[in-house]
Amino acid sequence: MTVTQAKQAAKKWVLVQVEKLPGLVGAYLSGSLLEKPPRALLPAASDVDVVLVFSQGNCPKKLGKFQAEGVLLEGTCLEETEFSPLERVLSTHYLAFALQAGQILWDPQGRLEALHRQVAACYDREEWVHARVQALLDRVRQGLTGPLPQGYPQRINGWLFPTGITCFPLLVADLRNCTVRRRYAAARETLERRGLGEAYPRLLGLLVPEPLGRERLLPHLEALSESFSLAAESRGPSQDYPFRGDISPQGRAAALGGCRELLDSPWPEEAAFWMGATFARCQSILELDSPPTAARRLPYFQKFMEDLGIGGEEDLLRRREQVLQALPWVEGLAAEVARRRSLDFSRKTVDKSRRECYSEDVF
Repeated sequence: MTVTQAKQAAKKWVLVQVEKLPGLVGAYLSGSLLEKPPRALLPAASDVDVVLVFSQGNCPKKLGKFQAEGVLLEGTCLEETEFSPLERVLSTHYLAFALQAGQILWDPQGRLEALHRQVAACYDREEWVHARVQALLDRVRQGLTGPLPQGYPQRINGWLFPTGITCFPLLVADLRNCTVRRRYAAARETLERRGLGEAYPRLLGLLVPEPLGRERLLPHLEALSESFSLAAESRGPSQDYPFRGDISPQGRAAALGGCRELLDSPWPEEAAFWMGATFARCQSILELDSPPTAARRLPYFQKFMEDLGIGGEEDLLRRREQVLQALPWVEGLAAEVARRRSLDFSRKTVDKSRRECYSEDVF
């Protein structure tokens, strides 16, 4: 299936939902699909991100991953209050990138189209690029300070996701999408494109302090696959778990296929982030549905984390501090990416007219 066909399938699904979802006021595409050429084939491990916008007070919970029209969709629900004021949109990476792209699926009142024009007019202005970078750095700081969460998967996620966010300032500085699963590969591509490839090992080292190689990681993927199968088939309180749709038969290709795809790359350690995230989700589901099964599978998760250099609480605290100490370096690296991107753009552009950036809110 091509990217164009996937977009058409997403639009067809949205139009069916119009009568089923009270308060739905619009829908648009988000995520890595927006960076792909129309005729490109949709990767087997990729889903299509659809954002559904609801009127105030009518926003349902996350829809998660599901099959529709032969495509794996992931539905995210946002209330219209998320899109006001305009400054908030421009300083929020996942809102700004998708809305500047303007891949709108349903917009009966024209408000998403109006917002797209506003965001696109000033998306690449340096003050807003800087604002998005700073917001991401703040998220890392907030995530890595304070007491450790209760529960093993929660403690690991409390380190893993803030650490992974260190890729995003570089992508934002290069005006790229902050992809989830391929964040390290995308950061590497950005640094190489801007002539900064020598910085990548240090960035990856915050996650994986020493090279592991495919052969060392492959047994962990096999263990993860077994945990995934058990979690995907389990039933119980986990039905309300936010990422339940990701750990399901329909989410298998994106979760495990995505890990294998990264393991087969020249930098197999880039798979570690997604493997860790998937391990934590499986473990959380099993703890909710079947504590005895969770206890049996926990050592496999722990063994994986030991290969990442985290064998206990002291290691976790040390690695949190290591990321916090690296943030000024990440900030400087993002600034250099933005500078080089601007220089490259200037060489290709003779004149760029000043565009009006502000107008009244449309939401």
